[in-house]
Amino acid sequence: MDVTTGNSDFLTFQRQTLNKSPQDIRAYWTPERKKSAIPAHRTHSGIMGTSAADTLEMTPPDAANAAPTTDPKQADMSKMPFITGGKLFFTLDGVDYVASGNIFMKNNLLLTAAHCVQDDNTGHLAENFVFERCYTGELSTEDFTFRTVALKENWYTEKDNKWDYAIAILNRDSTVEKPLQYRKENLVGKTVTAFGYPTDIFDGAQMMYITGTVSERADSWMIRGGKLSNGASGGAWVLEDGETVVGLNSFAGTTAKGGAYIGSPKFDAEFDKLYNYVLTLL
Repeated sequence: MDVTTGNSDFLTFQRQTLNKSPQDIRAYWTPERKKSAIPAHRTHSGIMGTSAADTLEMTPPDAANAAPTTDPKQADMSKMPFITGGKLFFTLDGVDYVASGNIFMKNNLLLTAAHCVQDDNTGHLAENFVFERCYTGELSTEDFTFRTVALKENWYTEKDNKWDYAIAILNRDSTVEKPLQYRKENLVGKTVTAFGYPTDIFDGAQMMYITGTVSERADSWMIRGGKLSNGASGGAWVLEDGETVVGLNSFAGTTAKGGAYIGSPKFDAEFDKLYNYVLTLL
């Protein structure tokens, strides 16, 4: 793979271009490799694994009467926002992983988590990216390889979940009619739908979703009671309009009192800078 660095006035980004052809990468992902790939999963403390848990004290959401987080349900991929989503396969340090992502802003842009692109401990980059939109087992509506993928260099230098987002330029346009549109806003007390491909349900063959009320902790958004991990990394958090993405599945864990949660970095001016940088690469 070739790695080049792009600079802006305030921030430095990393760009990755893959030498393998789309045909080579598709050939790599045999049904056996897809089935044996393990889920990308991250805890709030930054630990990669499939069963690690944090012990985190959390305060309740500002909305005192917030609706409880739902249990995972199967998504109807013929409807927004689920029609934009899919399963992401990639290789990092010789290990095959699965995660999630969404078509957003343009038909050839994909939003996912930075930890699905780069190991923030070693700096090593992933490869063999294939995104399969509306994946159901061995079938999908369409699949894509990555032409370029960009993320903040802060992800590796600071090793903080606040930078856990990445944007890929796909090798061709998706046929999805309406990509998700992102927006920056205060999410405290708002209801969002989070979705992706957790591998502990239907062996990761079906897109699942939850709805929950967002609370805040430091530089992150969190959904208390959220049980959507182990392969759902990179999947979108969408407002009730079904069209606006405001976060993504970044990390998961357990509170000191035994409750589950999932978290997202905040989309802010720094996210804007990454998106605008990616536009210069189109």
